[in-house]
Amino acid sequence: MGGSSKKFKKAEKSKIKLKGAKLPKGANVTKTNFKVRKIVVPDQLKQRNLTNAAVLSNKNLTLKDCLAKLKLNNVSSKIEGLRGVREIITKMPSELHRMLSSVVKDVSSLSIDIEHDVRRDAYKTLGCILAACGQSVMVPFYEVLLSFLRCSMTHIQSRIQEDSLLLLDVLLQYLPELVVANRDKILPQFLDMISKLRTESKPGRTLTINLDKQSTSTRWRVKVLSRLTGILKILIDSKRTKNETAEPLEEAVSLAEDVDNPFASKVPDYQPDKAVQINYTFDRASTMFLPIQKRHLYTTCPMDVLFRKTTGTDKDLSLGDRVDDGRKLKMYVEMLMPVLFESWLEVRPTGTGAEPGQEHALTQEAAATLELLMAIFIQLWDLTVQYCGETNNDDMKRWFREEYGAKFCTHILGGFPYYQSGTETKSQQPKRSKTTAPILSEKTVDDHCYRHNFNICYFYCCLHEQFRGGKKKSQPYTKIVEYVKRCVMNWKLRGAEATNLLLQVLRYMLLDTDCMAVNQETRTLLQTLLEVYITAKLPQEIRNRILVLFCDIIVGSDSLWRRYGQELFTLWLKMLPNLLCKPSIDMEVLKALLCLGQRGNVPFLEVLEANAKQIVANMETIRVTNEAEQGEGFVLICNLLFYVRKRELIRELIDFDALGLKDATQRERLCSTLELKLGMLQE
Repeated sequence: MGGSSKKFKKAEKSKIKLKGAKLPKGANVTKTNFKVRKIVVPDQLKQRNLTNAAVLSNKNLTLKDCLAKLKLNNVSSKIEGLRGVREIITKMPSELHRMLSSVVKDVSSLSIDIEHDVRRDAYKTLGCILAACGQSVMVPFYEVLLSFLRCSMTHIQSRIQEDSLLLLDVLLQYLPELVVANRDKILPQFLDMISKLRTESKPGRTLTINLDKQSTSTRWRVKVLSRLTGILKILIDSKRTKNETAEPLEEAVSLAEDVDNPFASKVPDYQPDKAVQINYTFDRASTMFLPIQKRHLYTTCPMDVLFRKTTGTDKDLSLGDRVDDGRKLKMYVEMLMPVLFESWLEVRPTGTGAEPGQEHALTQEAAATLELLMAIFIQLWDLTVQYCGETNNDDMKRWFREEYGAKFCTHILGGFPYYQSGTETKSQQPKRSKTTAPILSEKTVDDHCYRHNFNICYFYCCLHEQFRGGKKKSQPYTKIVEYVKRCVMNWKLRGAEATNLLLQVLRYMLLDTDCMAVNQETRTLLQTLLEVYITAKLPQEIRNRILVLFCDIIVGSDSLWRRYGQELFTLWLKMLPNLLCKPSIDMEVLKALLCLGQRGNVPFLEVLEANAKQIVANMETIRVTNEAEQGEGFVLICNLLFYVRKRELIRELIDFDALGLKDATQRERLCSTLELKLGMLQE
């Protein structure tokens, strides 16, 4: 070994060393006198179809090339492929249908990609695909989309779970039927992102911490709960649309009779989902009778629901669709309500409920959470009301009230009414207020929290059926009435949304319940509204809506407005006929006045008769707003004068006042109406 090493070293030393040597001048110049020929692949040019640029992206890629780029590992290539798919769909949507299966699967698979930018582009591209195809075309791919949605919701990567809400947004916007049909599969995994089951055998849940440290738990829950409102809204709308598009009762149904069997029954078989049909035959010679009951009263009630006594678990219950829907609805409510209450307990202002004479300031996060919680509460209640209406059974509503009425008062009404301080609104600082502020008149109708407070008022009344007629004075209801009264007296709310919410709350509190009793708090609220209507200078549109509400109270139930006290309405009723002497009147107000005349309201008719001549003189020039057809308002005024009770007055209107109308058609219409009433009085 030693000899071989010496030989190697000797050979290395004997090599010629060119250290420092330079090439001769001109030998290091690069030659450029060569030619380059372009590479042409005829097959690729034929596939790209350069003559039709509509089927290519801006980078001359076909749809197949774009899908190939989606399978590469490079992020920029995937984004370029997704962008190319969107460009081709925008240029030529018909190109999508040739490869729809591959496009949906490849784009959907990127919804769980590890890269954030790729996922966002995939959701955007998927929205373009769904918008171009429509719901009917996408039915075969429902399972594919649902599987990727559930996979992203349960992914081990927290960022993919967070972005799954964007995928859900796309499906809610373009494929609401998919979400409604698979709500039982989506909701549990959806709620797993903010909560977990207490035990596997019960539906109750408890809150969990946030996904990561980059966002607070409250902000993350707000994101999730905002999507929950979208799911519930689609579910409510689907049930409402299904009821509205049901086959109308007026349409005749041709029943095939069995000619060969003379003993066959003429009564159709029992069909629980089909309304009983009623045929009307018009006969000019005979009096026509039309029932005035509501349409839904003719709907046949299924037997399995009719004999169901409770909403509890019962092994002997039938497996009908409506019973199954009731069990699912109850499971959803039991699943959601504890999570919603716990979400509020984490963000509510400190000291809520400690001093009942104080209001409480909300942070931005607390206000956003409360608004979402109230929206979900009301949506769950709407679903319950829909189910009870379909099954003609109020057990579910009673269970809902008994289970959550007291909890709502304890957790939500403790700090009612809520407001946001001006400093928090301007600075947008999510710091929790540790002090409470005394009641101030300008904060009672805070512009930032009026939706929250009005929704609390409405939902409290929903949860307490006898709130308006309770014998004992209820402190929560007293707080609600006082808040609504301050809103009515100040009426400082700006914008149509706040006005609509206030009028809806007033309508529900004063009229739209089954309770016929009236307590002192509600009577005081009605008196305050009447005083504001008479004395305050409100916009005409608001005055019209308040007037319609008063008329509905009088017309809707004869006993209800008498329990409020006839003396409250006497002055207001005497003012109404004067509206017909003004230059214009709204169509809805005119219909309300006609209802009062039909009911024979004595104070109203007395003033109507006193102003009848002025009303006739003003009929030719009065302008009726919001009428569907030209001249419809004039007909209603004629019908209103039909309820004049004095024969001498009617004769004077026919002989003298009606002649002042220049239009012959109007004059003939008014005279014929009054002559008809005069003939009835003479008989």
